[in-house]
Amino acid sequence: MYFFRIKYSIYISIIGFCLCGCESTTTKITNEHIYFGGEIINPNADYIVLYKDKDFQDTIYLDKNNRFLHKIEGIKEGLYSFRHNPEFQLILLEKGDSILMRLNTLEFDESLVFTGKGARKNNFLIDMFLQNEIERNQLQKRKFKKSPRFFKKEQDSLLDLRIKRFDRLTNKYDISDLSKKICKSSFEYDFFSRYELYLYKYQYHRLKNLDPNKEFSEGFFDYRKQVNFNDDDLMRLYSYNRFLNHYFTNSSYTKYMNKKSFSKSKVEYTMYKLDLVDSLIEHSYIKNNLLRGITTNFILDNKNDYTSQKVLNHYLSISTDKKIQKELVKLAKATARLKPNNIIPDQDLISSNGEMTKLSSLFEKPITALYFWSIERKDHYIQAHKKTDHLSKIYPDIDFIAINTDDEQTDNWLKTINRHNYDLSNEYEFKFPKCSSDELVIHYSNKVILVNQQGKIINPNADLFSSIFEKQLMSYSRMASIEKQKTVLD
Repeated sequence: MYFFRIKYSIYISIIGFCLCGCESTTTKITNEHIYFGGEIINPNADYIVLYKDKDFQDTIYLDKNNRFLHKIEGIKEGLYSFRHNPEFQLILLEKGDSILMRLNTLEFDESLVFTGKGARKNNFLIDMFLQNEIERNQLQKRKFKKSPRFFKKEQDSLLDLRIKRFDRLTNKYDISDLSKKICKSSFEYDFFSRYELYLYKYQYHRLKNLDPNKEFSEGFFDYRKQVNFNDDDLMRLYSYNRFLNHYFTNSSYTKYMNKKSFSKSKVEYTMYKLDLVDSLIEHSYIKNNLLRGITTNFILDNKNDYTSQKVLNHYLSISTDKKIQKELVKLAKATARLKPNNIIPDQDLISSNGEMTKLSSLFEKPITALYFWSIERKDHYIQAHKKTDHLSKIYPDIDFIAINTDDEQTDNWLKTINRHNYDLSNEYEFKFPKCSSDELVIHYSNKVILVNQQGKIINPNADLFSSIFEKQLMSYSRMASIEKQKTVLD
């Protein structure tokens, strides 16, 4: 059954919107211009940023009523993304569009709705995004346990419903060929991605020496024949990029799946995957993004500095984006320093009473768990503090230290921790957020770094909400207790 969002009504015209506080303009709306405006409820900042690719970035400021209206000239038509920290979402812009959006940051994607000329295609895209997300989550919960035949039949029936909905849109309204292509791709590639993910799960978890050509019916992978690996129109589309990632994972896996020593983190497999991307993709933006993702994942998951450097060197030999190259070289160096038994790189912190202190001065208990949060992710920081408060009662020999990663947010940080009555003695913020986040490789919000009393790293990449996190704590706590007893006896 389709998921229909309850859309907010917006009774504002472009002209009326301007009169309500946005900067007005006497320029007539023509087919050569794009007008993009809207209202943000509960904004996290006083601006949004519009992106096309690495060469286009446009900052749009909100007025005192949290509204904006922006005239865009001389840009290429197609998919853009806009960012209002910390969230991203896509918008399809074509000449002659005059689009208003409304969103509430407390329910970013679910509340997002468009009105005006060009709204229908964008409302379709956001509806597809939300429906895709719901169905993918359902598949993950079921763990792809159905047979290949039943899985394909079930997913094809859902795809048919999407196609009928797309047909209703295009038959009823006059939509450009570009819009038709992007709207259709938004759900088609999501299904292609599901088929690829199913194949990977089936191969990796079920049978050794599996021949997909024998296990899967004829026509299961026919969609691959229509894929354009260098599609400039789709380079920002989530479902397209997700498909490419799953496709290259499968294609690389097939080469190695019959080898007993195969591991998805093996250096040979990763280098082959990089080469495969290099051989099939010519589009520099698509290619460099895929190469970056593959190499980044390897470096973050790998525990061997030599093989990390080997993969990094191979990546550097085929990538063409110098900026990304510098980022990954920096990432590899930082990751190499964050290995178990290494001393954690010291950082400058600000305490809740405004005093400057060093990270190294906080390790008073046998184990310290450092976790990180941002004001911009309210759900996360509330749940993170709630969980660590619970764990601190179970593990009294472990200190749970919260570190805020926001840049220039001291006043808001203090208001937040006081409003929630958090333990101020365990609350700190980075003095230099960007530098410290890079050095400690804070690449995902649930990350926890565990260190001992001497500042030696126990685990550089624990996950606060992982199912095994408490088991890890129990094990580390037991080890710390044994070490303490040894010290006493000595």
